[in-house]
Amino acid sequence: MDHKFESPDAHNFTEEFGATVTRNTIDNVWIIDFKEVTGEDLTFSYSPTDASVRMRLCDAQETVMDIFREGAIRLHIESDKEHSSIVIDFNDGVASGVLDIQIFPRIRITDRMLFH
Repeated sequence: MDHKFESPDAHNFTEEFGATVTRNTIDNVWIIDFKEVTGEDLTFSYSPTDASVRMRLCDAQETVMDIFREGAIRLHIESDKEHSSIVIDFNDGVASGVLDIQIFPRIRITDRMLFH
């Protein structure tokens, strides 16, 4: 299933979260490192070309959570007075769902997926 993947400009992550954003030009992957701003070893990456995202959370260099998803259709930032999050909507024709990665005030990950 071919979908257009909507995503904010990379600089929006720096503006909203103060996070360091880099780009792997070979694979066209944007990588956002949240360690400096949260104190947690959290890395989020996404590929507009492949419509995929990955979130890795490590503790003392050990991976405690690693989520990879394809079929992303929309990546956006949600922010209000109480929290700031990265929200990814998915639909690959077989399953659809939402991955919500709250960055502030503390890291919180919610993953919801439904099969069609």
